[in-house]
Amino acid sequence: MVALSISARPPSGSSTYGYHRMEVIASIFNGLSLIGIVALIMYTAYARFLHPETINAGGTIAFAAIAVGLNLISSRVLSGSQAQLGRETEDQNITSTQKHIIGDAMASLAVIVGATAVYFTGLTIIDPIVAVFIGLIVLRSAIKITMQGSAIILERSPIKNMPQLEQNLLRVSGISDVHDFHAWRICSHITVASMHACLNSSGKNNPMLVRRDLESKLNESGVQHVTIQFEDECCVPSHAHRDS
Repeated sequence: MVALSISARPPSGSSTYGYHRMEVIASIFNGLSLIGIVALIMYTAYARFLHPETINAGGTIAFAAIAVGLNLISSRVLSGSQAQLGRETEDQNITSTQKHIIGDAMASLAVIVGATAVYFTGLTIIDPIVAVFIGLIVLRSAIKITMQGSAIILERSPIKNMPQLEQNLLRVSGISDVHDFHAWRICSHITVASMHACLNSSGKNNPMLVRRDLESKLNESGVQHVTIQFEDECCVPSHAHRDS
């Protein structure tokens, strides 16, 4: 909620893109906190494998059932918030929080199953086994959330096939070469690109049409903000991005 409130602030003279990166920072913090929680769960499970403990099955089931209900309510609220934003790309902060909550709900369900099994079988070893299962579920979401946020912070390109997009841009009438092509994300729903484009003789006669065609192709790839620098003579030899 804090991240959403800050990221909604308008741009300023010193923060020309606004505060959208708060969404990404919050999602990374969410992912890292989940990894820490998983480490604690695994450590506790290991200790209980070595020294099994009895559990209060009735109290555990009741507490877990309340947790499931609260998580379902929270997930519904977040889904409504995501829909109200009306964005084609999901808000990274809300998405990471929702995954956190869904993982928590699944963990609570696992607790109910485990506590019920312990109650009917008397096998306390089931408790740490369920804990490990919960940890693996949460860890998967935590790693994915952290990697997605880190990709934005490290300004990795959100366009899956940059070489192919470069080839599509080179097919625009009036272009002889495209270079210094970069694409990155400010946050999960704002993609930015910049590029140098060399104009041939026909392009020099109508640069505005060339710009419009280039922007159209980039918009089709999900780029909202484009900066294009035209060159009458190429500043570097023709080249393209390599597949990585």
